[in-house]
Amino acid sequence: MNKIDGSYRLLFSNPHLVRDLIRGFVDEPSLASMDWSKLVPLPSDYVSDSLRQRQGDGVWYLPRQDGKSIYFLLMLEHQSTNDRIMALRLATYSALLYETLMASKLVSRKAHLPRILPVVLYSGIKRWTAPRSMNDLLESSPRALRPYALQLRYLLIDESELVRRDALPANNFASLLFRLEHNQGIDDVQNLVHTVWDRTTGPEFTELRIAFTTWIKYVLLPRALPDVALPAVDDLLEIKAMMTEHSRAWTHQWKAEGLKEGLKEGLEEGLKQGLEKGHQEGASAVLQKLLQRKFGTLPAATKHRLNSATAEQLETWSLNVLDATTLDEVFTK
Repeated sequence: MNKIDGSYRLLFSNPHLVRDLIRGFVDEPSLASMDWSKLVPLPSDYVSDSLRQRQGDGVWYLPRQDGKSIYFLLMLEHQSTNDRIMALRLATYSALLYETLMASKLVSRKAHLPRILPVVLYSGIKRWTAPRSMNDLLESSPRALRPYALQLRYLLIDESELVRRDALPANNFASLLFRLEHNQGIDDVQNLVHTVWDRTTGPEFTELRIAFTTWIKYVLLPRALPDVALPAVDDLLEIKAMMTEHSRAWTHQWKAEGLKEGLKEGLEEGLKQGLEKGHQEGASAVLQKLLQRKFGTLPAATKHRLNSATAEQLETWSLNVLDATTLDEVFTK
C-alpha cells in the first residue's frame, strides 16, 4: 500500500471521523437511536479476500439500542472519473459481506440479515454522473420481469459538490477533511489546519490528529506544492509553523487547480443553462453570491453593475473570479 492510500485508510479507520461522516451526511432520522459508543470497524480477519483487496474500503458495525444493527460499507473513490458500474460493484461487495458475516458466525443463517448501507465517498473534481442504482444500469424489460431484477441503491457523498454548494455540516471532522481536500489556497489551508489542531486537543483525539497529520504530509502538501522540497515535519504543530514561515514564498506556487476546475465547470454549466433560458437575473445572483463569499460584503455599485450586465459580461466576470485576488481584478481582466 502506498503512502497516499495508507493515509486515507488511516483517516477512515478512525471512529471519530467515520461517526461524523455518517451522522453529518446520512439523512436518516433513525440514526439517532444508534449506540454510537459501539461504532467499530469490522476486523480484517472477518473480511473476505475479495473485500480486503479493495484499498481504502471499510466496513463498520453500528448496533441499535433495540438490539438490532446496521453495517456501513464504505467505498472510497479517489479517482477523478466516474465509475459507471459502481452500483453493480457495490451489489457484489454487499453480497460478499453477507457471506463473510455468516461464515464468521457473526450473523446467523436462520435470522434476518442486518441492513447494509453502501456509501460511495467521491473526492474527484468533476461531478459524479454514474447511475446510483442497479435499476438505472439495467436495460428496459417487460413489467412482469421487473420485480425479479437485482436491486441496490447506494448513497453518494460527493465532496467537491458539497464544498461548492457550501453544504457541509459545521463542527464535523469529515467536513474539515473535505474542505482541506478542496481548499481555496494556502491561507484557507492554514486556517483549516488551525481548526483541526483546536478540535483534536483532547487525548481521545490523539490518533485522529496523527491521521490528519499523516494525510496532510503525504497527500495534501505534495499535491499542492509538487515542485517544492518540503521540510521534514512529524506533527500538526510543526506543519502549522512551517506553513506560517513559508506562507509568502509558497502562495504563488500553491496549486488549487482542483477547486478552480470544479468551480469553472460548475459556473460554465450553471451560467449556460441560466442564460439559455433567459434567466440573466439568476446568473447575476450566482455571481454575486460567489463574489461575496470570496471578497466579503459587496458595494452597492458592484451589485448594480451585476444586475445590469449583459450575458457575455456575466460569463467573463464569472471565470475571472477563479484567478482574481481583488474585486477590481474581476472586472478589469
